[in-house]
Amino acid sequence: MKKIYALAIALIAFGANAQYDINFDDMSIGPVSPQSPFIEIWPAAGVTDCNVVIDESQSEPLSMYVGNNLTDDVIFLLGNQASGTWTVRFDMLVYSGATGFWNIQDNEIAGTQWNGQFFVGATASGGSAGVITHDDSGNTAPYTPDQWFEVKHEIDLDAMTHSVWIDGVALLDGEPYQGTGGVPANSLGSVNYYSIDADNSYFIDNFRFVEGVLSTNEFENAAFTVYPNPVVDQLNIKSNEAVNNVSVYDVTGKLLQSVQNSKSIDMSSYNSGVYFVEVTIGASTQTVKVLK
Repeated sequence: MKKIYALAIALIAFGANAQYDINFDDMSIGPVSPQSPFIEIWPAAGVTDCNVVIDESQSEPLSMYVGNNLTDDVIFLLGNQASGTWTVRFDMLVYSGATGFWNIQDNEIAGTQWNGQFFVGATASGGSAGVITHDDSGNTAPYTPDQWFEVKHEIDLDAMTHSVWIDGVALLDGEPYQGTGGVPANSLGSVNYYSIDADNSYFIDNFRFVEGVLSTNEFENAAFTVYPNPVVDQLNIKSNEAVNNVSVYDVTGKLLQSVQNSKSIDMSSYNSGVYFVEVTIGASTQTVKVLK
């Protein structure tokens, strides 16, 4: 029997080597942090949660919205990685006349150290119109307002280098991975999405965190959505590629059923609770949490 007990635990309590995808489509409209063990609100007074919304999406129907309120502020936990090469990628949409922001943090503990801040447009804190600006180097890359664009970070913690591409255009190309002002970096802790400016208005979709180097095609080929979630009877898998296998596990890692070459699986006989659905598409296998 295939064991995924450790994976189930990692989805509940973040493990050091965990890797995950969040496309928000298996969530409900409303505050995002209660719906994922990998997302936390910035721990400070007056901070508000970001919201899952249906207004915009790169992979339909939902995404995460960071509003123009100066208080929306969440961190995506990355496990304080200290070695190896890691890829963080996501899709972003920023409205015309609005701005956006994210940063990479040295630690999962919020505010310990910023290892790169990225200003989309001319925010009150930095940046210029029409480009995405990296604070420490001053490097820029173009983006198009009102259109989704891909952001991809590759961080080599052995060589302590940082590369960033915006829709394939290099913003950073193997430059030192370090804190603002040249402070030495220690680890890869989290990604922070923050309403840093009154003109902020941006959406995040298809967040992925993996060990190693990830090509854009690999992400697209592996992307899928499960629905409805919560499920009542039949769980469906939406994917542009053929689905090789679908397996359902309970929270202890026990395999409940498995089907091949199908984009649906019958869960009508299951009791109410949490389940983990493992989907294999080609050479990629990913697991999502499903509620019944």
